[in-house]
Amino acid sequence: MSKHLQRGARGLFAGAATAALLLGGAATASADPIDPGTGLVDLNRTVDAVGSDTTQDLNNGLAAVVERNGQLIFGSWDAIGSATIQTRSGGPVFDRPNGSGSGFNALGAAWTSGLWNGVQLSPADIQVSRSSSAPSSIDPNGTYSYVPLAVDAVTYAVAGDNTTVPRDLTEAQLIDIYSSDNGDTVTIDGTVYTVGIEGSGADIVPFIPQAGSGTRSFWLSTALDGVPVGTAVSDTYSGGSVQEHDGAVLAAVENAIAPYSIAQYIAQGNSAQLETLYPVTVNDRRNGAELATVNGVEPLADGVLNTEFPLARPVFTVVPHAAIVAGSDVEYLFSGAAGAVYNAASTAGTFTIEDFGFGSLINRGTGVNGVQIADLGFYEAGDTESYRRN
Repeated sequence: MSKHLQRGARGLFAGAATAALLLGGAATASADPIDPGTGLVDLNRTVDAVGSDTTQDLNNGLAAVVERNGQLIFGSWDAIGSATIQTRSGGPVFDRPNGSGSGFNALGAAWTSGLWNGVQLSPADIQVSRSSSAPSSIDPNGTYSYVPLAVDAVTYAVAGDNTTVPRDLTEAQLIDIYSSDNGDTVTIDGTVYTVGIEGSGADIVPFIPQAGSGTRSFWLSTALDGVPVGTAVSDTYSGGSVQEHDGAVLAAVENAIAPYSIAQYIAQGNSAQLETLYPVTVNDRRNGAELATVNGVEPLADGVLNTEFPLARPVFTVVPHAAIVAGSDVEYLFSGAAGAVYNAASTAGTFTIEDFGFGSLINRGTGVNGVQIADLGFYEAGDTESYRRN
């Protein structure tokens, strides 16, 4: 991929991201859209999004700055937070969708006026789901459009103070590790490592995120090339479910590794600057995690997403295709390269997509729209037709 996916956010954030690579800490997240006038949850947005943890902070940033006729119209609800949410005044209170799959299912329930975990929803309750994985199948006449939003990449992470787990693995070595059964061994650069579950004393303890996570789907299908995981791999640990892009499991389990979004890692490290610019509070969940290298390629380049990283992926906004009506808020936000979300900027004039650690699908220098992402395909910002499914 071209270096043009990087942008002027480098000047604002590169130093902070580099200095903060190994810092943990936590912040209280603004999980839901906030009315800047009252500081309370805003139930008056016309387009509400749920789903992916990976893109929630980016979408929160977009929700803080994208206006139409002087009004904030986009609301983004985090994957984790309170157990339930209510997206509109007088609307139902329903379980908070956690992850790409959960968000898609909740959107489907709303669009068809069906039940989401036993609660009746309507199209007024959810209009968008965030997804960090591509559609599982493509139908040119599909009900839902997966609209490319930006570029991310995924690597594996380890605890920053760990001295056992290798910090540079090839994709083939990752497959060997993740296909291992408890007690198996792998040889890496001449050294034999045991692979096993938590508490086994293994040299490498592999984890994947919770079911329904788009990052889990991407890791299994792309990073592991569809090879089935072995019994050494788990999505739970003594602290509970493995939440994507959260270093808690790495801090808690000796020699643990887990996939981690590079864009999420950058945004978490830049939480103080992002709160000043937007304002949005990004919950720093790194807990001392450190990103590792794959195929000899570093995940960061001068503190921003290295667009040459081998495990790159598109991230998406999912909307019902029939909702993309000329003049509608959905069209205004997400349709075509002129869509408001692709060109949103901070109070300092930096582009929101890049500020939150992602790569743009639009060349900011030439205005050309579209990027070939590894061997996954060609993706254009605002493309509502190419990636549809039922």
